[in-house]
Amino acid sequence: MMVSTNTIFDLAKLYKTYFGNNPYFITDNSEQPTTQEIGYSITTENTRPRGSIDYSSKNIPFNKIGAYGQAIWFPITLRATDGGEFTEIEIEACTVGVSLMKEIIRTPVSERKGKVKECFSIDDYRFSIKGFLIGQNRLVPEDQINKLKKIFESTGEIELNGGYPEIFLDESCRVAVSSLDFPEVQGKAVWIRPFSMNIETDYIQDLII
Repeated sequence: MMVSTNTIFDLAKLYKTYFGNNPYFITDNSEQPTTQEIGYSITTENTRPRGSIDYSSKNIPFNKIGAYGQAIWFPITLRATDGGEFTEIEIEACTVGVSLMKEIIRTPVSERKGKVKECFSIDDYRFSIKGFLIGQNRLVPEDQINKLKKIFESTGEIELNGGYPEIFLDESCRVAVSSLDFPEVQGKAVWIRPFSMNIETDYIQDLII
């Protein structure tokens, strides 16, 4: 009998260990709120068979099927072009948070309750990405770490691609990486490296005065 050398690890537990909270899970019951505890539901009929791929309105896949048949949701791809050098990395085990903000001018009105509010501008969209770099054959993912480092240090054009983040990237996929963090890891699998990064949209390329 052949003994399997595959290692099974719980990404939800690893996520809570390094980032302090669980990612939110969406239940099938629309009357229940989102939860940070994994829930399971059983339906009488599976309307979406295993291996189904969902596409956005831009015809970009939201998910993919992994090498072992597992469903991988919301993977992202980062690309950097710096001079003649091109760097690309696809990250499968990650979560993407999006923050949208406006610059509001508030003007008080004499003898009136409240203030007049005027939208002055819409700020850059901010993406908070947390995830894991997983090395092949239980090796430290040095190549992936170096790719993320090169993308962070790049002074050229950087693009963020993926079905979910591109919902918010209307004008272009050009972004700027504002921070990259590799937290310390103690007593865990050496081939799994957690990371977090903050990314902002970079629509305006030229400032005309």
